[in-house]
Amino acid sequence: MKTCARVPVSLMIGIVLVVLAAPSSAQRSVSMSSRKIIEFGWDMPSPAYLRDNMRAMEKTPFDGVAIRLSEAAGGGNVFDVRKWEKTTPAAREEERKTMEEIPRSDRLTDNFVTIYGASTMDWFSDADWKQVLENVRYCAQVARAGRCKGVVWDPEPYSGRNPWRLPEQPGHANRTFAQYYAQVRKRGAQFMTALQEEFPGLTILSLRQFSDFQEGSPFSAHLLPLRGKGDLERSLSEAWWGLHVPFTVGMLEAMAPGVTLVDGNEDAYYYTSPLDYFRVYHTLRQEALAFVPAALHAKYATQYRVGHAVSIDYCVGNWAEGLSFPDYLKKQALDLTPEERARWFEHNLYYALTTSEGYVWVYGEDMNWWTGEKIPPGIEEAIRSARRKYEAGQPLGFSVEEKLAQIRARRKP
Repeated sequence: MKTCARVPVSLMIGIVLVVLAAPSSAQRSVSMSSRKIIEFGWDMPSPAYLRDNMRAMEKTPFDGVAIRLSEAAGGGNVFDVRKWEKTTPAAREEERKTMEEIPRSDRLTDNFVTIYGASTMDWFSDADWKQVLENVRYCAQVARAGRCKGVVWDPEPYSGRNPWRLPEQPGHANRTFAQYYAQVRKRGAQFMTALQEEFPGLTILSLRQFSDFQEGSPFSAHLLPLRGKGDLERSLSEAWWGLHVPFTVGMLEAMAPGVTLVDGNEDAYYYTSPLDYFRVYHTLRQEALAFVPAALHAKYATQYRVGHAVSIDYCVGNWAEGLSFPDYLKKQALDLTPEERARWFEHNLYYALTTSEGYVWVYGEDMNWWTGEKIPPGIEEAIRSARRKYEAGQPLGFSVEEKLAQIRARRKP
């Protein structure tokens, strides 16, 4: 007699959440017809490298890559007005021509130019923003010249001032949060307008957006689900990513038809259960509407998409010493065999594909996919396996949730 495989309770709950939050059939036909896996990491190719090595890079298990512009052309640091001042028209034109020379590919179809949020600008300085928007327009132009899908927006402030945290803004003591909210919203609209005027119909793959406020986020304030708006202003004024909310609202407000904004959900690096993916899908599809003015709800439903990140380093234990997380969280992978680590990664990629609306991005640091250096054992096959199972409509076939829960319980003080 045939028996049914036992389905984890968390997975059943997740399926219910997705059914409740599912988009309309018209939206689903656009946003859920395919999934693409994008490589984004320390091995990010330059335009020249991609031009010269396209055929070899096509052999990797990815559908597209993030591209880093040269420092001579500004490096994609759109908020860093000091770097933009040092570029020259000749250097920018040379980079644009290199992008035009990148061969067409039937395999790497979804490439993106990377732009960054490391900042030396002032939100209230029109002179600064004149340069910011020149830089944004240039990056959109070169992305279009290289037949890219659009741009990767990495808003994390790796250097310089954090533009998203109110207390770090110059002169913040002399202005209210409401004044900052209105100004940053205006700048978000200008940012979006510049991108789409130079590259109509582009996709912006943002590594993080409203997903930063999900339950359990290690990066910002846990605001979602938002039960009441009474303390929203106070919470955003203190949160690490607080000003990214009005910036995103401004982007949505200015967004033209055909343009897509993907929330890349960088927090998904740390997921250990299918439920994590289903829960955040519900959070972004339903609960995040609390951040969005009612007049923009329809645009949010059709042009704001859910994506996910998958971290190789976290799943294989490369970050066991570096993160500020408690040991029982950051050292889970150290109690797994190399085969089990690859299975955890496959698990995360499979459920990321299952619950995304188009894009999943794979992040790695001290490894190089283009030369094959330091790729952890089993990871490439895990990518190919997760994709095969997803595309064939097959179940993953195994669970890692119970094993990881046991490890955390054993390690927790």
